[in-house]
Amino acid sequence: MPASPSRDRSPSALAGSLLVADSFRVRTNPRTGVAEVRGLDRHRDRFARSVLACWPGAAEREAEMRPAVEALIGEYGAERGTASFICSVRRPEEERLLRGVDAFLDDALARIAEYGEGFPRLELRGDGDRDPELGLALRPLPELHDTIELRTAGHVGVERAGVKGPNISRYSALNRELGAEALLLDPRGRVLEGTTTSLVWWTDGGDGSGHYVDEPWGSNAAADRVGSITEELLREAAQKRLVGRRPNRRRTGALSAGRPTPAELSQHEVWAVNALHGIRVVTRIDDVALPAPDADRLRWFRDALDRAWQPLTPRN
Repeated sequence: MPASPSRDRSPSALAGSLLVADSFRVRTNPRTGVAEVRGLDRHRDRFARSVLACWPGAAEREAEMRPAVEALIGEYGAERGTASFICSVRRPEEERLLRGVDAFLDDALARIAEYGEGFPRLELRGDGDRDPELGLALRPLPELHDTIELRTAGHVGVERAGVKGPNISRYSALNRELGAEALLLDPRGRVLEGTTTSLVWWTDGGDGSGHYVDEPWGSNAAADRVGSITEELLREAAQKRLVGRRPNRRRTGALSAGRPTPAELSQHEVWAVNALHGIRVVTRIDDVALPAPDADRLRWFRDALDRAWQPLTPRN
């Protein structure tokens, strides 16, 4: 690994395959005029982790660590948090790489703030024997929507399914082919994610009936779906939400993990969430109309996302 990754300040000049990407909506705060991003620190951290996981040599390091991790989980019954901590111990060259990524991000965020409202994308690109390059694509804000339709695509075998970036072109082609957001399934035929969205669903009108797609343990490079920042924000908001009637109100609205089939999912209120649109209500899956959303609950969670806007400032 180099002391720091190269940083191309003219993103249009970057060549090579897209290895990692992270995009988010930038808005101008209506009161302060400051450029803001929902969950900015989380996007920054996810991009840095993904760069580290996809940098040349990362797979070999993970292979070295896995026997020790599996021993902790299996033989000694260690909790996954302990195993994750072991995998998080970094070598000096990895720390240097992360410092380089941090410097790139400070520069990129300043340029994004200057550009203003939009849909920028942080990128890592590379091919062959050369070290990958970091870049920034400044893009205008597309039209925003409140609803979306999904169509089942089945199990689409891709490499690094847990990393945002390398499969964007293939997923875009799949969406065009289906004429809707493709709903991706695992090998058992259970729901994973949309090609650009994470899914949250509600099995009834109860405040504790919310669900998200469960995640196999591992690094983002080993996972079978992309870890969603918007989903994280909603899950944390749900945990803090007061539910029930006074005087017995409690913070018991946490979302539960699950993996339904598309047919099972179609019976419930479903949200497709991402960093661009926030929460979009899924109106149809495979041409089957879904139940209408609980308006009060939907409003509460959209308001919760609005509390997650952060100003675009460099990290000190």
